[in-house]
Amino acid sequence: MDARQRAKLDEYVDPEFIDSSAGVFPLTIIMSFLVVFATIAILWWAKNRSRAARRGECLLLCGISNAGKTLLFSRLTMGVAKRTLTSMAVNRGSMTLENSSSDRPVKKVRVIDVPGNLRIRQRDFNSEKASAKAIIFVIDSTTINKDSKDVSDYLYDILREKTFRQQRLPLLIFCNKQDLNNDNETTQSIRQLLENELTMKRKTRTSSVAVHQGKAESADDIGRPGKDTFEFNDVKDLQIEFVDGSSLGAEKKSYAKHYDDIDEDDIVSTGDETDADSGANLNKVYDWIEKIWIK
Repeated sequence: MDARQRAKLDEYVDPEFIDSSAGVFPLTIIMSFLVVFATIAILWWAKNRSRAARRGECLLLCGISNAGKTLLFSRLTMGVAKRTLTSMAVNRGSMTLENSSSDRPVKKVRVIDVPGNLRIRQRDFNSEKASAKAIIFVIDSTTINKDSKDVSDYLYDILREKTFRQQRLPLLIFCNKQDLNNDNETTQSIRQLLENELTMKRKTRTSSVAVHQGKAESADDIGRPGKDTFEFNDVKDLQIEFVDGSSLGAEKKSYAKHYDDIDEDDIVSTGDETDADSGANLNKVYDWIEKIWIK
């Protein structure tokens, strides 16, 4: 096209159209990049959110030292009482759940016993918490009055764990050693004691956050916002239940040695019970586990 033809063509083309269309292409490119970036960001957020909200596959046994966790671990994974010492390392095993429905296979549940020693329990708990599908928090009913502060400290950290709350994790508070409970502490009295301790702890920690950060982090609070007292019923983002029982079982005399902190001479035998008799003392625990794993 020579100069004369180009000049003639320009007479028929509106210069404003050329100028406006020239700016459309850069704007379109920018908008395309923004859409792609936003899509990637949304997909990344959704993937990480679903990962955080997805439960693990294991049953975690938690609690302070000498609560009876490792004996419970032996009962669940081996079906027998086994001589235990204060655990200084994580124990791993599996238990079998028989399914009464013939069209469903037998369930294998991986069980993790987290040490309760104060020096290492937070480290081991943090390393194992992502694998939790459910938690059994074991309490020694015979020493709960003496140990209530330590127990509530540990329990508070579990209750405020964000990942557990996103997952609505099932939490069983197992009031153990009821067969040796001379103080007649019931699940209700233990529950009330823990609620009182957690009320004080909640106020203390909330005040501490307010001092250091200028305001309280209500999202990390436990219980009902704005309510002064703590009650387990107010925790809606965890599935909390209380049961009582005994890891030791009915055979008190023959298996008294399996509790490090129990003097065999202080226990009266109930007769010639066998190891299998002790299962009745854990029926509520077994029922709860079956409810979680077999639906």
